[in-house]
Amino acid sequence: MDIVYVTYNSEKWIDTCFSSLSKSTIDLKSLNVWVVDNCSTDRTRELLFVCKEKYTHAFGGFEIIVSGENLGFGNANNLGAAKGIDDIICFFNIDTEVFPDTLAVLNNEITDTISDVAIWELRQLPYEHPKLYNPVTLETSWSSGAAFAIKRSVFEQIDGFDPYLFMYAEDVDLSWRVRKAGYSIRYTPKATLFHYSYQSSGEVKPVQHVNSIVNNLWLRYKFGDVKEIISGNILFWGYFCLKNKFPGQRKMLWNAYKKMHKNLRYITKENEKTGDFCPSFFKFDYEIARDGACYESIRLQDDCPIVSVLVRTCGRPEVLRETLKSLENQTYRNFEVVVVEDGANISEDMVLNDFASLDIRYFFTGKKVGRSRAGNIAMSKAKGKYLNFLDDDDLFFADHIETLVGALLSSDKKAAYATAFETPIEVLSKTPYQYKVRKYIKRYTQLYDAQQLCHHNYIPIQCILFEKSLFETYGGLDESFDALEDWDLWVRYSLYTEFEFINKTTSIYRVPYSKAKKAVRQKHLDEALDKVREKHKSYMRTEAISVYDIAMDYEKSRVVTK
Repeated sequence: MDIVYVTYNSEKWIDTCFSSLSKSTIDLKSLNVWVVDNCSTDRTRELLFVCKEKYTHAFGGFEIIVSGENLGFGNANNLGAAKGIDDIICFFNIDTEVFPDTLAVLNNEITDTISDVAIWELRQLPYEHPKLYNPVTLETSWSSGAAFAIKRSVFEQIDGFDPYLFMYAEDVDLSWRVRKAGYSIRYTPKATLFHYSYQSSGEVKPVQHVNSIVNNLWLRYKFGDVKEIISGNILFWGYFCLKNKFPGQRKMLWNAYKKMHKNLRYITKENEKTGDFCPSFFKFDYEIARDGACYESIRLQDDCPIVSVLVRTCGRPEVLRETLKSLENQTYRNFEVVVVEDGANISEDMVLNDFASLDIRYFFTGKKVGRSRAGNIAMSKAKGKYLNFLDDDDLFFADHIETLVGALLSSDKKAAYATAFETPIEVLSKTPYQYKVRKYIKRYTQLYDAQQLCHHNYIPIQCILFEKSLFETYGGLDESFDALEDWDLWVRYSLYTEFEFINKTTSIYRVPYSKAKKAVRQKHLDEALDKVREKHKSYMRTEAISVYDIAMDYEKSRVVTK
């Protein structure tokens, strides 16, 4: 691998960056390091040459290229890449530290992926990039420039980074040109590094903030149509008129805006759409954002508690396959999968033969027993300290288990939940399973509130991880319920423990897109509500107040508020 770093007044990162690289478990002689210094004025160059002397014999190569001017991120990376010869180029920010296994995992991912993948994006800690990716295929629409690998042949085919984009959005532009050339981009969440991207959660960096807004306009001129260009300018001027986030914001925006328009004569219009490529603009973003941009993630050790993922299914192995694939992609290692099929063992061969990489156990009921009974069987068979349902049409993002376990390990609570996307889907074919996601909806994103939970369910079943001790002490799903059984369970457990809330999108649950199917589903839920309300009269919050009473008081308060 060729690894390219760009430095500019980066003295505080130099030692830790290359020290971490030298501890990689991959063959260090297979690594060629190229550092381009953008005319630093601090001790960066001095420290770089110290590192070169220290590590020259450790790596296959270690070269420093000193520029007499600040070339910017893209041009400097182009210069470093041009010096290399390996088939794979890694571009890492200098303020990153790899873990010992980072490059070995990345190399395995590159080797194992299909030929049309050209970019592999690494996962950044403590702040994972919040853009959307496919939790089954791990395909994403663009790669963050802070940490990614790319095939040299593709990088050279598209002429590298745009030389006229200066600081921010170069990565989006590169990614879109890669996709336009017919290649795909893959997120590799198991290949992780630490990126000192922010000094504190939610930090605003003036140069990054301004250039990311103005360069969004550049990409609209380059890739978008007239409508997107007009809407981009409207967005810019609307933002320009808002209250400054930092002193001098408007002046910086205006200067960057003028400079961008002067450079428009150099733009290479890329508005022809090739294959499945279609640029996306979500205001100043380029992809749907998941919650959690400011959530501090940690990398857990392998000796963490066992988690049992409980999968209920019912005679649809092609749907189940995607769910299990999302489990194969989990970054948490110490977990088992308990699959319970309600009815005949239709999915058994697929589960046991196609997912041998998972610690998976399969059970079937023979005759139909209902979803609640299937769930109770799964809980009783589970070996883990923690349990998490994942029905056969739902999906986990790669760090779902890791995020929730980390939250519980640092909490005195016995249950934790995160946010999820609700995705209405239009099924195009059952075999093979093909569908179209119509929308990504953020519906339940609220802090834990016991009163609201008594009134309505805001925790989708796959969102929550809980101690098995709750099941062993307070029972499982009510087998007389075929809907809202999860809500009843959460309400019962909430009588004995509070729930930890994590404001991070870690899962997806699917709902029907068809109006007719939605109406049938809603009718089923409405009918179940009366039964659950009746039962909740027996759940006592205090000696005198039941869950039902709390729900009715909450209902009255909503009416008064309206």
